Amino acid sequence: MDRTGWSKTIRFRMALAMTFTGLVAIVVSHLIAFSSNSDAFGLFLNLLPWYLPLVILLVFINWFIAGVILKPLNQLLKATTQLATMDIRERLDVDANEPAETLELRKSFNKLLNRLEESLNIQCQFVADASHELRTPLTSIQGYTKLLMRRGDNIDANLLSEALQTVSDESGRLIRLVSDLLQLARADAGQEIISQQEVIDLREVLTSVEDTVVMVAPEQIEVQFIMPKTPIMVNADQDRLKQVFLNLSNNAIKATQAGGKVTVTLRSSRGQAVVRVIDTGIGIAPSDQQRIFDRFYRVERSRTRSKVYGGGTGLGLAIAMTIIKAHGGTIELESELNKGSTFTVRLPVYDSKPAELASGGNGNEEALEDSLLEEDDKKKVTEPDEKVPTKSN
Repeated sequence: MDRTGWSKTIRFRMALAMTFTGLVAIVVSHLIAFSSNSDAFGLFLNLLPWYLPLVILLVFINWFIAGVILKPLNQLLKATTQLATMDIRERLDVDANEPAETLELRKSFNKLLNRLEESLNIQCQFVADASHELRTPLTSIQGYTKLLMRRGDNIDANLLSEALQTVSDESGRLIRLVSDLLQLARADAGQEIISQQEVIDLREVLTSVEDTVVMVAPEQIEVQFIMPKTPIMVNADQDRLKQVFLNLSNNAIKATQAGGKVTVTLRSSRGQAVVRVIDTGIGIAPSDQQRIFDRFYRVERSRTRSKVYGGGTGLGLAIAMTIIKAHGGTIELESELNKGSTFTVRLPVYDSKPAELASGGNGNEEALEDSLLEEDDKKKVTEPDEKVPTKSN
């Protein structure tokens, strides 16, 4: 602390206030004690020379006491100084015998440091993963470009076609990756990733997804969309929802072997639109299920090329989770190895009726109905097809 700043410290001000309070108490007590004496004022003047050393003594005593009281605050100041230099590995020592206020302050500050360190670690990992994912297509593009430049006009036609196709595929994958990273960056920055919300029929979104998926899915995999005859209205961004359901359907197709089946169902239950994407594929291990929505995390056995999206970026499910949460919904996963997986998306149904009318009914009956509908959806994957209006490849 420099000489010009010490007088502005809390410790100095606290010591000065304590000294002033103590001095006032001493003076008042002397005046009260001398009030019965006829020469009280004279006695008070005789004691004035002793007040100066008393004030100095009080200042030193109170300075020491203020230092003891403010010791935890000084430790916090030291910790914040370390934080400014990015040294966030240090933690404040917690002593159970210290005052409750400073103890809670230490604990709260340590929690803050823990969260900050965790966020920085996630950010560093994200940057490392993004760099790796960006480098892979760029390496392929650079390699084939150098090959074309080196061979010149003497390059074989088949090799030229292969090189151009690879450059096209990898550049497309690079564009998708950058687009996905941009979406996540906007979400992390607190920006809205939903451009325009409007009341739409969810059946129309799934019909658009169905038209795309059915046309490009392998012929050996049966794809079925089952939807109700009555509209299910939601207040949502149609393009974003289509992106989510395309991604889930594409993942289901990639995970399903020849002869398998992918079923997408839509129902309305308990004031929610419920979309289930069910496949009879390879399933997801419990250890992978815990991280399946993490960024850049991919189950190795499903990392195959897709006609819908091409090579996966490992960001699809993370973006899907972000989009659905932005709509006030949820995504759940149920999976069993070698039996298949079920992704369940729930979105709030748009209802123009008052809340008290829309929420009528018995909660237990609604829960039982939802459970029965879920079991019915899963049975449709293994049982013979019912006569339901749907498209199939």
